[in-house]
Amino acid sequence: MRRGFMRSCIVFIVLLSMLAQPCGAVTVSQRETLAEAGSYYAAATGADAEKPSAPTALTVVARTHTSVSISWTKSRDNKEVKGYEVYTDGKKAASAAKTDYTIRGLVPGKEYAFTVKACDTSGNLSDSSAALWAETLKDSQKPTTPDGLSAVSSTYTSISLKWNPSSDNIRLKGYEIYCDGEKKGSATIEYYECKGLEPGREYTFFVKACDIAGNYSYQSSRIYIATPPDNSAPSVPEGLKAAERTETDIKLEWSASSDNVKVKQYEIYCDGTRKGKISKPAYTCKGLIPGKSYVFTIKALDSTGNSSALSKALKVTTVSDAKAPTAPADLTVKSVKESTVALEWTASTDNVKVKGYKIYCNGTEIETSSRPKRSVRVAKGIGINIIWIRAYDVSGNLSPASKSVTIIG
Repeated sequence: MRRGFMRSCIVFIVLLSMLAQPCGAVTVSQRETLAEAGSYYAAATGADAEKPSAPTALTVVARTHTSVSISWTKSRDNKEVKGYEVYTDGKKAASAAKTDYTIRGLVPGKEYAFTVKACDTSGNLSDSSAALWAETLKDSQKPTTPDGLSAVSSTYTSISLKWNPSSDNIRLKGYEIYCDGEKKGSATIEYYECKGLEPGREYTFFVKACDIAGNYSYQSSRIYIATPPDNSAPSVPEGLKAAERTETDIKLEWSASSDNVKVKQYEIYCDGTRKGKISKPAYTCKGLIPGKSYVFTIKALDSTGNSSALSKALKVTTVSDAKAPTAPADLTVKSVKESTVALEWTASTDNVKVKGYKIYCNGTEIETSSRPKRSVRVAKGIGINIIWIRAYDVSGNLSPASKSVTIIG
């Protein structure tokens, strides 16, 4: 008795020491010792670690459009088989106490893989049986055609429909709703609200029924329904203000307009000319001239095209620009042909924008250029022509003069 107790203690210590080792650190001899110790521990404590035999001989007993009945050979166990777990396409479908089961809720004409595992009273699960492939009966019968399609109610942008139920030989899945020949949505009951429509427009609707096998009925009779017209204009935009200003940009903000349906967009006017459209109550007007005043107004439009009156006018002046561009650099004579001189230089920079360049000869402006190059004509026979460049911006600020070049002719 004492030797048996000591052996149990040793086995328990061996088990603990092996389980405490990192994964992959147990040797083959240790695994054998672990297995022997586990068996001894199971025998000593009365625990059942033996799993049942796998079920065999899976057979189809019966089939319908939506179910498959199967049976199998009873599994064996050292204690007692408690029941079975039935799997459909690898997912547990049900538990069974006997060696047969009917799996329901399947799709007609579809093939499934069925497997079974046995479970004993200790909770040990057997290996899986071999897979049994079986197909439900095909269904090619259409549902009945929906009838009684009518409009229950309508708003400016929606129409609610109802119809009488369809029937099917197996099971109806639902309905598909079509608007102007295109599928608009689906429903599982005989009711559907078609949204996102336009006010004052006529639409054509019909409905089809669909069963779980994917069979569609013939389409219902068509009905023609119009949404109510919308003649109400949005409210006039209010609170127009300049949120930000730079030398060339003005950011406008205002309070959102309201409408009986929906405000679609706003039109922005600058000095009476439309500058753009936007869906939100904010807009940045760009490309303006520094230090110049502009008058802005806004109007709101809805989805039907109804337009509000213009907002109150807002006069805003862009920030003045007193900073001159940098002086043109690297002025170079590329060629001289008779009295024509080809010039090039490095472009100037500006805090706003360089508009162009003024070209001087002997102190007098002779040409302008929008690019950092230009061919100019100089007077002949006077001996010396001294040329330099100055840049100017959109505000008219002039840069310092570039270094000069001298043409002798």
